Amino acid sequence: MQFFRKFSQLLVILGLLAAMAPSSGQAEGITVRQAKIYGTEEGYFADAEFDLELTPALEEALTRGVPLTFKLSLDVIEPRWYWFNKEIVNLRQERRLSFNPLTRVYRFSIGSLYLSFNSLQDALQSLSHVNRLQLAAPGSVAKEHQYEARIQLKLDVSQLPKPFQVDALSSNDWNLASKPLSWKLSP
Repeated sequence: MQFFRKFSQLLVILGLLAAMAPSSGQAEGITVRQAKIYGTEEGYFADAEFDLELTPALEEALTRGVPLTFKLSLDVIEPRWYWFNKEIVNLRQERRLSFNPLTRVYRFSIGSLYLSFNSLQDALQSLSHVNRLQLAAPGSVAKEHQYEARIQLKLDVSQLPKPFQVDALSSNDWNLASKPLSWKLSP
């Protein structure tokens, strides 16, 4: 009986030491730093900033020429107690990051628009900022209603080449996503 008591005390001490151990710097991944939706006479727009850090496996794949496609999703819904929630905005945007090993240039693109960068940090900074993204036309949102907004940025694993998709099933190095950030919105 005394052995089990000492063993349980040892487990408690080890648990406390593990909880107090300093964690390494910023972990790889995506976190939402801030997000807001605002209205002007031209319509409703969104701004957002993400902290984005690639895992070593993703960074190596990128430098070897594998393009990384990120999916930005932004939803605005009107909660209703009497029926299903009404979807006001359902925006999905692909943001692609690639590297050309011959020219040593990083390329960030949204659709047919692209920017070129000499460093990965500059390309990641451009990828992680959403500026003045148009969501809705003016007058499409009722002033008296309360809405809920949700934003998330994640790596679209389905856009990777097939061998990397198989690797993504068994490794967390390829699963990069922010937790969805939700907030209340009243225009």
